[in-house]
Amino acid sequence: MKTFLAALAVALLAGPAVAQIGGINLLDNDRKKTQEEIDRGQAIDDAYKSTMKKVPDQKKATNDPWADARGATQPTAVQKRSGSNNKSN
Repeated sequence: MKTFLAALAVALLAGPAVAQIGGINLLDNDRKKTQEEIDRGQAIDDAYKSTMKKVPDQKKATNDPWADARGATQPTAVQKRSGSNNKSN
């Protein structure tokens, strides 16, 4: 029983390592694209670029999810407190 559990543990640990080796390629990289496929890809790229030009530029927003809760008057950065926590007396 211990041998079976040891073999099972080794198999479970070795499975992901074997998956990283690769060696099986299901895609056909040697196939050349036809002119129709090239034209279709170019049309898709052109449509994407024209759509991205229509999107208005957004102002660079701060990455602060608590900005509305904190308010505009409070600082966003944490400032060091002076006084009782200062150990260099």
